[in-house]
Amino acid sequence: MTKALILLYLFSFSLFVVAQNETITLLQDENFPLWLKANQSRTDQTSGITFIKSECDKKYFLLADDIGAIHLLTLKSDSIFNIEKILLADSIDHYFSNFPKMDFEEIAYDKHSGDVFLSVEGNGENFNKYVGIYKLIFNENNVLSRQIISIEKITYNPNSLFYKHTAQNIGYEGFALDDNYFYLGLEGFNNNSHFADSAIIFIANKSDFNIIKEISTKSLGVHTICGLFSDEDYSLWGIDRNNRTIFRILFDEEFNIKSFAKFDGETFIPGYRDLNYSPSYESITMDDDDNIYIVDDPWKEVFIPKQGILDSLNTETINNFKKYIPIIFKYKITHP
Repeated sequence: MTKALILLYLFSFSLFVVAQNETITLLQDENFPLWLKANQSRTDQTSGITFIKSECDKKYFLLADDIGAIHLLTLKSDSIFNIEKILLADSIDHYFSNFPKMDFEEIAYDKHSGDVFLSVEGNGENFNKYVGIYKLIFNENNVLSRQIISIEKITYNPNSLFYKHTAQNIGYEGFALDDNYFYLGLEGFNNNSHFADSAIIFIANKSDFNIIKEISTKSLGVHTICGLFSDEDYSLWGIDRNNRTIFRILFDEEFNIKSFAKFDGETFIPGYRDLNYSPSYESITMDDDDNIYIVDDPWKEVFIPKQGILDSLNTETINNFKKYIPIIFKYKITHP
């Protein structure tokens, strides 16, 4: 995962709309953010999150870490109830054994089919051999079985277009789907170790994996795509990590952009609403109650606050920073 030129400015949430007016606002949940740990379990370099389902008083999510791990996260009463590592069959370990890195970046659940998709970035000289979207097959086709038994690489057509903009450590950090389409968000364009001013979104048919549309985000002011989620047909939420913003695009049936909204991100340290730090937003999802969740994959060079802030924190919080434990945020979508 590449993290460069991340803006260190802090913002309060505000709404910027292009093309047509919308009255959406995002409200922070007062019980968040939370550290992604539970008892002795934790995640590490978490880059992907996807909501699975609500059951009784619990909400289930899958998390993808870019060190090659997948976890099942359970929230209960707006707290971390459990984090369980998903078991990978020996055949999966063998499949990834020749990869320079098990660079898991984005994970997406298809609520209609039950399928789970994983985006992997390519590393090494032959990065295009490894970059791609992979379908994960769970035991008994049940995510809650907590075991992945098989994996299949998806082939998108034309193949040359799919690989046109990929590079060493740059792939599809955003991946989402609705009833009929896949949305593939290229992280961005690397220019002399810095990201340029735009990214690319490919739209492909779910029926045949053909890419039917290519959209540049330059006119939208979106510099990087590090997470995507579709809450309904022709609706796409995303994360622009470098600008630290959340955005939403509404398409017409020809995938012309008819509405665009952008939210600037406010951050603070869990348990310290008057103190902030430098997050690296990496993925976005939504539950069945219109709550948005975002995970922060610690960028080690800037994640730990300066000493002046550390002096104001308790020992547990300081240790969480020094252990680079990821953080999860929650926001409520409201329609005034």
